[in-house]
Amino acid sequence: MPSYTRLLCCLLLVCSGWLSVAHAQTKSGVVLLMSEELDGKGNVIPLSAEVVELLRYLEQHTRLKFEVRRYPWKRAVENAAMGEGLIFGMSKTRERQRNFKFSAPIFSDQALLVTLCNARFTFNSINDLKGKTIGIVRGTSYGEEFDRLSNDLFKVEDDTSNNLGRFRKLSMHRMDAFLLYSASGNIGRLENHINQQYAAEYGDKKINSKENGKLFCILPRPVSSVDIHIAMRADGNASLLQKIDKAIMQGRQSGELARIYTPR
Repeated sequence: MPSYTRLLCCLLLVCSGWLSVAHAQTKSGVVLLMSEELDGKGNVIPLSAEVVELLRYLEQHTRLKFEVRRYPWKRAVENAAMGEGLIFGMSKTRERQRNFKFSAPIFSDQALLVTLCNARFTFNSINDLKGKTIGIVRGTSYGEEFDRLSNDLFKVEDDTSNNLGRFRKLSMHRMDAFLLYSASGNIGRLENHINQQYAAEYGDKKINSKENGKLFCILPRPVSSVDIHIAMRADGNASLLQKIDKAIMQGRQSGELARIYTPR
């Protein structure tokens, strides 16, 4: 009887692996889960030009066809862990490395602190966040040191990926700052962009809070810089990541990835 039990367990594990591969690869292509961000009207913000170009490059050099599915980040991670597909935009942590396999790094993202311009503070190290409230997107890692000290050295305010809601909380002083991931090397341009896109939502009510015509400011030093990968469930189809890794290495050698992610 014990031998039959062991055989049944093995069959279940094999079937589980088959199912994860079946979910990852559909008739329309390889499922690629990605984070969705919402604008002030609740509409999903389109993928950036860099991400669109990167996906086009990977499809061309892997001969894979991606079926992009966008979810709130926490749900995307959970669905990837269940084997729905690959996931784009994941950084490594010790916990994640127990559950996922990762591609080679594609690019680096900086976790930047966004504040009200009239309430900026000095940030040189994690200790400068002591006693403050920092907004984070639920389920997102901002580096192992930040994650470890959350709700200990400082308090975290859990947010969704609705950017307008995050800026609204900041304008109402419900947090001292929130973290925004960006691969941009031009902080001034990014700061101008978020003010053009979001500060107008508050009209003249916040005009006295503006400095140099800006309501929101980005602190110059990032909280962390993390490598961004494509990942999949640990028991997923390793050949998919092998194809992606080969394309990433080719892109590095040719300079194509550097061109796509040249700081703008």
